[in-house]
Amino acid sequence: MDFINNANNYLDEAIKLRRWLHQHPEKGFNEFKTSEFIVSYLNELNIKYTKSGATGIIAELNTGRPGKTIALRADIDALPVIEETKLPFKSQNEGFMHACGHDSHTAMLMTTIKFVKDHLHEYNGCFRFLFQPAEETPPGGAIQLIDDAALQGVDYVYGLHCSPEVPVGSISVIDGPMMAAADKFEATIIGKGGHGASPHQTVDAVVLAAQVINNLQTIVSRNVNPQHAAVLTIGQINGGFRFNVIAEKVELAGTVRTLLPEVRELVKSRIEEVIANTVKAQGGDYQFTYTNGYPPLINHKESVDVLRNVGNKLLGEGKVIEIPFASMLGEDFAYYVQDKPGSFFRLGTKLKQGEQYPLHHSKFTIEEDALTYGIKMFAGLLHFHNKN
Repeated sequence: MDFINNANNYLDEAIKLRRWLHQHPEKGFNEFKTSEFIVSYLNELNIKYTKSGATGIIAELNTGRPGKTIALRADIDALPVIEETKLPFKSQNEGFMHACGHDSHTAMLMTTIKFVKDHLHEYNGCFRFLFQPAEETPPGGAIQLIDDAALQGVDYVYGLHCSPEVPVGSISVIDGPMMAAADKFEATIIGKGGHGASPHQTVDAVVLAAQVINNLQTIVSRNVNPQHAAVLTIGQINGGFRFNVIAEKVELAGTVRTLLPEVRELVKSRIEEVIANTVKAQGGDYQFTYTNGYPPLINHKESVDVLRNVGNKLLGEGKVIEIPFASMLGEDFAYYVQDKPGSFFRLGTKLKQGEQYPLHHSKFTIEEDALTYGIKMFAGLLHFHNKN
């Protein structure tokens, strides 16, 4: 794999691509300029591709020699965040920002294609490059690409995410569950409105909602095995319109995060049971909807071992960090590894100087030297599975 150290010479290319992408962030399923930019780059390299939906791209590079088919994925969408960095290449699309590093993911995958094309004599097999829209916008863009045969014939699939907690030059990995299922629920608590001075003639939806919120918190603490991870968060509550009028309805919305399918189903069923029993005990009623979001992201151990092997060879001993426990964040890369063997890993992008802001922050940015290591890992994974 010594030739992969030539990726050091591609850093300027990756930075140039990343900065253009950073200046032109677009929301999920509307990444039109981004998609055009990627397509133009692929055309310059004479890489075959097909479109998936309006903005997704499935590119392919075949060495013409037998071997495995390996897929690499990058998400291309941005967030509805007003950028507050002082970067000279800050967002030019007011109200949107690459605050989750998808600009870097895309730039690394684009540069990897160029690197592999330039070193094609070192490779065997076939490579699929997935530029996916709308990771931040459920139901996400992964399903769309999969439906458009992005994984047809694929043996392994890999993806990465920049991590502001991991030092540059390192990656972090974990076997099995890495990220949680991310679901949404909504409930309308229905009472009987009336005058604030005559509560005995009403069914107070605000009081019902307060009881519902408190009772919902017992699901994780009293129904879920304490050795199994689960999160239930109420993020929105809206009700009432005047200080002296008892509200007839209150609307709630929240999220559920779980790592195991059986825990996911338990929490889902208990939420409605708790709401129903709480409000009906006080003479109220309710409406309830539960929307399954991304499934849990579960890495395949065999492919994580490949990540460890490639990371140790290309980054050096001690540069592959073991993640101690799964995150309760969600990620639609989960759909790919439901369908094919593969894994997701974190790439260190922690700033060497200055304050490091977290993902989704209006001042988030990366250490651009990290792009080299992402390219090396991508290129190394393709080579490991198809050693010449």
